[in-house]
Amino acid sequence: MVSTTTTISKEINDLTWKITLVNSEVITGSQQNFYLKLNSTGTFESKAGCNQINGDFQINNQFISFSKIVTTKMFCANTMAIENSFISILNKTHKIVVIDTSKFILLQDDMVIAQFELVK
Repeated sequence: MVSTTTTISKEINDLTWKITLVNSEVITGSQQNFYLKLNSTGTFESKAGCNQINGDFQINNQFISFSKIVTTKMFCANTMAIENSFISILNKTHKIVVIDTSKFILLQDDMVIAQFELVK
């Protein structure tokens, strides 16, 4: 089921989502270290292994874009590659598809580049 812009926002805003896939890499870390929260104020907070990531986001016609992205700058050897890939994803506009109330994905050229599951 593909949602409209308003429905997408209502379905995913103000919830915490565990990052479960970045590009082709399955993420097995804890939800405290790999998460994304999209706030109804149009801001987001995230962590993709090591550093805090914050900024703004906008959903428009089934596409999501992130802007004003800022991160802390700690070096964590075990997760830097994943984190850099995730930040690269955030720097581009992608199609967003809500699978159901517990999962959504980001697509680039019809390929899944990120997957998120609802933290319960």
